[in-house]
Amino acid sequence: MTFSHLISGTVPHHNKLSSRAGSPIVRVIPHHHAATSNAGLDRLTNPNEQASANYIIMSSGRIYGQVPEEYRAWTSGSHEADAPSITFEIQNSGVAVNGNDNDPNSWPISSAAFHSTVALIADIAKRYQWGGVGTYNVRGHREFYSTACPGGYVWNQLGNIRASANALALGKVTNVTPVSKPAPAAPSIKGKTVWTLAQEVIKGVYGSGDARKKALGSQYAAVQAEVNRILAAPAAKLPSKGKKSTAQLVDEVLAGVHGSGDARKKSLGGRYDEVQAAVNRRVGGVNISALADAVIRGEYGTGAERQRRLGVNYVAVQAEVNRRYR
Repeated sequence: MTFSHLISGTVPHHNKLSSRAGSPIVRVIPHHHAATSNAGLDRLTNPNEQASANYIIMSSGRIYGQVPEEYRAWTSGSHEADAPSITFEIQNSGVAVNGNDNDPNSWPISSAAFHSTVALIADIAKRYQWGGVGTYNVRGHREFYSTACPGGYVWNQLGNIRASANALALGKVTNVTPVSKPAPAAPSIKGKTVWTLAQEVIKGVYGSGDARKKALGSQYAAVQAEVNRILAAPAAKLPSKGKKSTAQLVDEVLAGVHGSGDARKKSLGGRYDEVQAAVNRRVGGVNISALADAVIRGEYGTGAERQRRLGVNYVAVQAEVNRRYR
């Protein structure tokens, strides 16, 4: 059974796991305990609680393996979310601010936990040959389920977590400086060179997205270009296809890894015809795209009802629906 070499030990899973049903591992999904105590760990290891994770990260920085990577953990609320994912549950070092789970200061994690999270993602990226860590490879729980998880702090730090893990995976750095608190709203940039500002961006000083644009002002384009040059972050590079069987590539197509249409042809290259023929045989000539359209229109309901009505086509159709909403 596979766990990262970074773990301090394992905790029981009590068989709270399922098959990945052939889905390739292409991402991680971090979650938060929503607790500073050991309540999160206790819940995950309770045989009567229907929840588990591949890894549990404590505020001390210790990482515990629970569900081996070969199996899908019960973490994000659905097969389509967890089947292609390795999931983390991270202990918090603080609570929500003014009752607002989405505040950037809410549910922070310790510097040690941040460091371990980044190191674990980098290790997974290298072992599964992602070629780096991009947006597609690290997703928040709230992207798949109606929840505030992974909490305001981790959600607002996902960009920094990705960039740091990418730099570590590609050997750009040998260690990571953890972020102990969210970046100030508008730190001073006066008198700093583009290179200095880029280094600060990588450390998380200026946040991400609109917050970064606002903080850097007219310097944003030049600084972001320098950040991109330093990190050379790939856009969710697909797993290597060189030694994979047709069956493995079919599994990846049905999981949405290779997209559709021209994108799929480009991704599969000279193996497109053979793989697409195998996909067609597996789904029995069903028009997956048309079924995805119907799902989006609401014609197949949600959850268990959708799974029941789509039957053997459920995984392929849901993967196509998920691909369209990325």
